[in-house]
Parts: sequence; C-alpha cells; structure tokens
Amino acid sequence: MARISAPLQVPAAVEAAFDHVADFTTSAEWDPGITAARRLDDGPIGLGSRFEVRLALGPVTVPLVYEITTYERPHRVVLTTRGALHRGEDDVRFAATEQGTEVTWNALFALRGPGLLVDPLLGVGFRRTADKAVEGLERSLRALTTD
Repeated sequence: MARISAPLQVPAAVEAAFDHVADFTTSAEWDPGITAARRLDDGPIGLGSRFEVRLALGPVTVPLVYEITTYERPHRVVLTTRGALHRGEDDVRFAATEQGTEVTWNALFALRGPGLLVDPLLGVGFRRTADKAVEGLERSLRALTTD
C-alpha cells in the first residue's frame, strides 16, 4: 500500500479549486501519469459521478474508474477506485485562506489479489508519480487565477 499527503497553497478561490479537482477529467491535464480522462455519466458533478482515467504504467496503459463517494462542496471531495487488482482513494480537502485556498490531497493506492506480491514495491513508484501529479495540480490550480 502506498500513501501520500500533500498540502498546497494556491491563489485560486476555494470554489474554483474544488470544482477543478472534483471534475476528475482535469486529471489528464495536471497528472503526467494519466494519458486520458473522461466522464462516464451526465448531469452536474456530485456524489456518484464517475470518471475513467487511463494510467500509464511503463509501456502499458491501464483504465481505472473513479467514483465520487464524498461530495461536500467546496470543502471536501473523495474519489475512489476499486478493481480486481487494486483499490485507491483520493481524499482532497479545501480551506479558504486570505491568500486563496489551502488544498490537502491525501491519496492511498493498494494492490489486491496477485498484486499483493509486489505491493511493498508500490510505494517508491507511487511516491515519484504522486510528486509529479502534485506539482501539476499546483500549476493547474494557480492557472485558475489568470482565467
């Protein structure tokens, strides 16, 4: 199992930052490990909204389906993914500050089934990938202030 907790300070308004992250199709813009992202349902984004992301793992691309399981606009959104070989959760919290928004991204990813054999090695790669995603997310949220 791999975990990451990353706090960010961005000048964007809390509602704009929340909406940007809750629309997980934006992950393809800010996470270099995601090659594509699309919405799997219609209507306003909220509890139960589903997204498919294509995760690059070396030469292989793996589809992951995320669902919003907690939606407390503009303070918290939780997206979960679960498959035969994995489970994951992105718990993202937002707090308005005088300078904009404090965003805290807590992520967990674990392998299941036969993947448990390599799960101890997951932490190193996950950390490296997550660091790049956090950098991309920060750039993406900072860009919201210029729109």
